[in-house]
Parts: sequence; C-alpha cells; structure tokens
Amino acid sequence: MKLKLKTRLFGLALAAALFLATLTPALASGGIYTIQKGDSLWSIALKNGTTVAELKRVNGLTSDAIIAGKTLVLPTSGDGRYTVARGDTLWTIARKFATTVAELRRINKLASDVLAAGTILRVSAPSSANEKLYIEYIVRKGDTLGKLAEMFGTNAAFIRELNGIAGDTIIAGKPLKIPAEYGEYTVRSGDTLYKLALAHGTTVDWIMLFSGIEFTDIRVGQILKIPTKKLTAQPPAPAAPQPAPSQPTSPTKRYIDYIVARGDTVWSISVKFGVPMQEVLSDNKLSTESVLNLGQKLKIAQYTVPIKPTPGTKYGEYLDWWTEAQYVVPIGKTVKITDFLTGKSFTIQRTIGAGHADSEPLTLADTNAAKAVFGGYTWLPRAVIVETDGRRIAGSMSFYPHDVSYIAGNGFDGHFDLYFANCIRHVDGKPDPAHQKMVETAAGR
Repeated sequence: MKLKLKTRLFGLALAAALFLATLTPALASGGIYTIQKGDSLWSIALKNGTTVAELKRVNGLTSDAIIAGKTLVLPTSGDGRYTVARGDTLWTIARKFATTVAELRRINKLASDVLAAGTILRVSAPSSANEKLYIEYIVRKGDTLGKLAEMFGTNAAFIRELNGIAGDTIIAGKPLKIPAEYGEYTVRSGDTLYKLALAHGTTVDWIMLFSGIEFTDIRVGQILKIPTKKLTAQPPAPAAPQPAPSQPTSPTKRYIDYIVARGDTVWSISVKFGVPMQEVLSDNKLSTESVLNLGQKLKIAQYTVPIKPTPGTKYGEYLDWWTEAQYVVPIGKTVKITDFLTGKSFTIQRTIGAGHADSEPLTLADTNAAKAVFGGYTWLPRAVIVETDGRRIAGSMSFYPHDVSYIAGNGFDGHFDLYFANCIRHVDGKPDPAHQKMVETAAGR
C-alpha cells in the first residue's frame, strides 16, 4: 500500500512538473533563478547579463514587482539567440529582427513552422543588442548616492555594486556608473530633441544627460541615448552650460620672426614650428633650391585652432586636415591613439606626410598593442580617437608598414597612414572614402 502511494505521489509530482514546464518559457534558455530578498529585476538582469525588458518578456511579467522565493527564467545572453515566448510565430520573430521566415528556417534547420515556448532560435541580431544597463554620469557638486539613486529610480546599493565601491564617498568631476536602461536612436531628417522626447515619453533634459551632449542642436546620423524607463525626477543642469555657437570659430593665424641659426634648413625649421615646409617656402618667397643664410630673418605662421564641440564624450573633434588638424598634429608630434570600437590604446608619432599624417609606433610595445587591435598588419581602416594636449580628435588609421621609417627599435619597418577629415591619398591626390567614413564615425557624424 505504501509503495503504491509513493508511486502515485511521484507520478503526480512528475505530471505537475511537466505541466509547469509548459507554462514557464525558456527553461533551456539560460537557467532558473530563485529570487533573493532585496533583489530587483534590474539587479537580476545585471548579474545575469540580460535586461529588465527581456526578463519581463520571457517570464510574461507586466510589472517590476517580484517576490523573494519565486523563480524566474533567465533569457539567453545577447549573442544572436532568441528565446521563444508564448504567442510567438516565425513571422513575428522575423519582423522583430528584420529578417525573413525563410532565413530563420534555414539557420535553425527547422522542418516546420510550429514553435514551442522556450525554444532557442538563432536570429540575425541579439534580442537585447540595443538596450544598456547603465550610463556614465559625471558627479556634480552636492551629489550624494542617495540623491542620485532617487533621481535615476534606483538605489544606492546598486550604484555601489556597479562601481565596486564600499562607502558613500563620491567625488565631484569623476565619472560614476549609474544603473539606467536606454536604447540607442539614430537621428533622422526632421528630428528634434523635443519631438523625440514626446515620442519616447521622456524629456529633452534626460536625453541630453544620457547622450552626454550640451547643445540642443542634433545632426542626421548622430546616435542618441534615450531612456527606456520612465524617469520622473528633474535631471541636474549641465555641469558647464555653454551657449551653442551659431557657427564654428575659425582658426586664427599670426606670424612670428625667426632668425636662421647654424645648421638650419627649411625642413628643420618647419618641423620645429609645426607648419608644413611648403608653407614656410611660400610665405618667404623661397623655393626648394633656395639656400638659407646665417642670420637671415624668416616669417613663420603660427595657428590657434579652437576646440570644437562633439556630440558626446566618446567622440572626437571633427577637424579639417588642411586648415586645422595638420597644425594640431604636426610632424614630430607624439600622440595617443585610442581605438574607437575597443577602447584600447597605444602611442605613435607623426614622422612625415603632407596629404595625411604618416606615422609610426613609438616603441615595440606600441607596435604589439596596435597589432592586437588590428589583428596584425592590414590596410583596412579603423575609427580612432587621437589624443593630444588634452584634446580628442576624430581620426582613421590603417596599420600596414610601407615606405620609409624614422623610428628605430619599434619592430615596425616603415610607416602607416593616419587620416583626419578631408585628407588625401599620396598615390593619386584624391580623398579616401573608407578613411573618411571612419573619421566621421569617430566624430559621431
């Protein structure tokens, strides 16, 4: 009798488990998580590499309320896979990921269109690819963790956890990661911040804060960060509000006198003062055949290139090569290169070049660091940020050694090409569209 009772109980338990499995989507997707006391959907999403929106979708939740002791299904990570929810069809999934039913059938080797909740499909893009879990916020005077938590609809414990800090001390002027979900939006013709704020249920101030911009002017193709969670508090005013200039300020030019010393050449003087040799020749009515005399007076152009605003802190200034960039990064200048995509950096020196900045890695370590970023030697350009004298300038760089080299011991036999806006190729004197596109990417254009 006891054996029969145990068998019946086991059968009932198994049946119940199977029934629950049909109601719970995605058991195979990313596992099951038991909600702990103090958990929130945000903290669970952060710990498990997903988003609140995905947790709610996969678990069929209509609010953010959760109960300790209950379980949640964890979605797959954002790796190009999608967990089928109840009600999904191949057609609705294809629309969601801008693909086709035929393509979904092909890459998943599906024999029919019938989908079970919890099935993992490969798709053309990860389901959470356009949603982030935090922004970088520059701490302002008077900020506290409590005030920031209230303003962003989170709590101080999450901010501490995200930043790896134990106490409550935060420093004005320093960046702080704040739990905040947002989607990235590419500006289209006719868009304004006001229209976008209305369309997305937020405010102009919040979009500017999330996007790290100081001006309300936006450009077609610019990428904005728009909050996906309703924020009711008033964001702080910009740390250093500035009126948007009606048009960019032009570089200014002045001349200084230089007295030729022993051993001087037009080339050495041009390098010394950071101006092209041809400009020194032209300004002084000289030619390449001219001989300099000891004590001869030359006039040398000196440029002041104003700092230009950028659409966000991660972007670089868009400087024209001919009127701006070649004077900010003259021959002989050592600069830091930061790869726009990976954030990895190395040091280089501009050693020659007229139509663009021919450059070389400064040391062997810099050569190896650049090779790691580019995957070896390649002519394919990458968007980069050129950092010099406290400025960040949009650039494009390929990494293939060619022609002459001037720096010894760096393991790089030749120089590589560094482009800025409107540079030209040496081979035909024409702009390089691939490099120009990368410069515009680094500038946020």
